[in-house]
Amino acid sequence: MKSRPFLVYPCILFLLIFTIDKVFLLPIFHDEFLQAGNSVFYHQRKVLRERLSKDEKLKETKLALVFGDSRSYPYSEIGIPEKERKDWSLYNFSGPQGIPMYSYISLKRILDSGVKPNLVILSLSPEAFDDTKGFIGSPFLRMGCDSECRDIVWNDIPLKNKWEYVLDKLFAIRSVELNLSLFFSRLKSGKMKEYKALYNQEFQLVNYSKGEYLMYATTANPVEKLKKDTARVTALYMRSFTLGESQFPYVKKLIDLAQENGFQLMVVWPKVYGEYYKFYEKYDIANIWWAKIIGGYTQKNVTFLNMNEKNSCDLFNDASHQSVFCFVEQMDLIWRIYAEKSASK
Repeated sequence: MKSRPFLVYPCILFLLIFTIDKVFLLPIFHDEFLQAGNSVFYHQRKVLRERLSKDEKLKETKLALVFGDSRSYPYSEIGIPEKERKDWSLYNFSGPQGIPMYSYISLKRILDSGVKPNLVILSLSPEAFDDTKGFIGSPFLRMGCDSECRDIVWNDIPLKNKWEYVLDKLFAIRSVELNLSLFFSRLKSGKMKEYKALYNQEFQLVNYSKGEYLMYATTANPVEKLKKDTARVTALYMRSFTLGESQFPYVKKLIDLAQENGFQLMVVWPKVYGEYYKFYEKYDIANIWWAKIIGGYTQKNVTFLNMNEKNSCDLFNDASHQSVFCFVEQMDLIWRIYAEKSASK
């Protein structure tokens, strides 16, 4: 080895890189390190939970909570039927690519804090049940699940995602998902402070009200654009769609929380563009997924709403997101069902 010192150099280089990598384990990269998109939303939801626990208005109003993915961003107080609006507060905890595991953990922590909702809207997308698409690892495990959360969900996480999690621990920079182009852009323009929520404009926009994101999907695009987007989204999610098993137990857990805590639960299948829905039909999603979601549940305080059948609005921002203008009709339906069920108790 002494005669061939160059053989040691790769080992020294690896140890050096491995040591530098551990810098990314520092709390500054995990407690509040806002890049763009997912990291902004997942941090804001933690802040929103604190705001909810301190909201004095809840002593005077009923409370509605929303969970799901980006398809449920537009559920908001201004969409509540006008005659009911003054009697309600609504907090939206939907997260980008939010899977049922994330919805369950979020709701359970809210309930454990002593906050009791009257109504919970749970939005479920079949794409979130495809374990091969990586949503469990990122963004959920990386951004929405701390050590306490991991203890709860670990046994239900597929082996591939567990391995990815181990790699994130060995090579910390993976878990940070460092956006180098954004880093150099902020460095060049002197905006490094935007990694903190106090100075981050995207965070301020999302944090302005109670979690809804009405700026998203405000445009109703023409058919030509929707067809092109259908091809894009189909290639991403449906051409290799595989129904997994990891998320179904958390739908049941969410339904159990409704039973245990006495709130009404509306389980919603969001409406998608007609051309995209044809791929749902191709894979028989209604029977192999939605029918399994509904199961044999007959609880009076749980309602299942397939908006592909219940919602007549045909305005779409893209193939998988309705325009925000469609949510007035949806919320009117949800609040009518809530009133009917409340009256029958």
